[in-house]
Amino acid sequence: MSENSISDTIRHLRFPFSFFLLPVFLFALTFVEIKQIFDVLLLFLILHLLIYPSSNGFNGLQDRDTDSIGGLKNPPPPPSLLRPTTIFMDIVGLALCLLIAFDVFLLVLLYMLASRAYSYRGIRLKKYPVIGFLIVAVFQGGVIFITTYIAATGVSLLDLYYQPGLVMGALTATVLIAAGYPITQIYQHKQDKADGVKTLSMLLGIRGTILWSMVLFALFSVLLVWIYYPQNIIIGLYFLVGAPTFVYFGLWQNRIWKNPSAADFSSTMKMNLISTFSMNTYFGLVLLLQHYFHP
Repeated sequence: MSENSISDTIRHLRFPFSFFLLPVFLFALTFVEIKQIFDVLLLFLILHLLIYPSSNGFNGLQDRDTDSIGGLKNPPPPPSLLRPTTIFMDIVGLALCLLIAFDVFLLVLLYMLASRAYSYRGIRLKKYPVIGFLIVAVFQGGVIFITTYIAATGVSLLDLYYQPGLVMGALTATVLIAAGYPITQIYQHKQDKADGVKTLSMLLGIRGTILWSMVLFALFSVLLVWIYYPQNIIIGLYFLVGAPTFVYFGLWQNRIWKNPSAADFSSTMKMNLISTFSMNTYFGLVLLLQHYFHP
């Protein structure tokens, strides 16, 4: 086994990209009194070190991209080691889910199946702009929110109906992913078209994608204020920590309006990094406030 094969496999797993999916996990934890800290930590490892990277690797096997993709500017050809690695990671991830709860196992399995249906050439849900978008928003948003909620509280799927605020939380998490996901596709229109894929971003166009994200981020902010009201410290903290995102997005939007080519890979990744860092910082601070300062 060559060093290049191992190195290229790791690159296709795109471990750093899991950072961009962390906000939903942290957001879910702000909803609960964490009763099962071990299960929460274990789920964090399962999702961010096994399930998400495995999905990235499987997507790389199906797409075989030659141009920039999320978190990987110059993807190498998928090595032969990548397929067995993703299968191994899936098996280990699902086995570890059983240590938490069977309900967590079911939800993570459902997430995996949806992720595979999204990318797999024989099904390829990603080629349908609305269906593909909804799959990503619902599963990376609401489903992961509910999975984290169950791991933290120990409630069962059958008892979720009785959990206060759960539906609003899952909806807000879905809106968060729905706002950001089309942005990640904004520089890939040419590549996606050549692959026979029509994303929501392609359907909306570059300016339409920016407007879509602006509207949904505004909706996310309204829902967040609704959820945390009347905890004014937590609400104010959102606008303070989120300020770099608002400023950069506004400046980027202005550049794109003048020159659509400004919607390139490097600018998009910078936008994603700033917004994700802000969200992770914000929800991390909310957790600290809730558990140590009780605002």
